[in-house]
Formats: sequence, structure tokens, C-alpha cells
Amino acid sequence: MERVSGKVKWFNDSKGIGFIKREADSDVFVHYKSILLEGHKTLKKGQPVTFALTSTEFGYQAAEVRIEDVSPSSIPEGECQAANA
Repeated sequence: MERVSGKVKWFNDSKGIGFIKREADSDVFVHYKSILLEGHKTLKKGQPVTFALTSTEFGYQAAEVRIEDVSPSSIPEGECQAANA
């Protein structure tokens, strides 16, 4: 399955859902169960990610989401979104 690149548009930590912005196409829904991390699975606004694109009855959804760079410098200043913001 082809991998697609994008950046996290927003992610609601308390609901475990969000959207990823693709460079040249529409935004893609993401659910926390699709994030390939151990422990607490969350994403931060602006994080670069790669993912597999799957089609559902509701539209496209990200699967097998991998964070490309986990260093703090990969997230733009002031771009982190609190869960209850």
C-alpha cells in the first residue's frame, strides 16, 4: 500500500480524532487507533506524518500513521493544541 505524506491539521486528544492535511489534496480523517505508537497515542498540530490511505463509506481515512520526526523542533512554535482548547 502506497504511503502518503502530510501534516497534522488538528487532533483532539480527548476524543482521539483529528485530520491530516495532504499537500495537494483534501484533508484526511485520523483515529487514534491508526497511530503506530506505543502507549498514549496522540498527534500534535503541525507534525509531519506518513500514512496509508484507506477508503471508507464516509470518505478517506488515514491508516498506519507514522510520525516522521519526533523532535520538538519538527513542530512549529505555538502549534501544539491542548486537548480541551
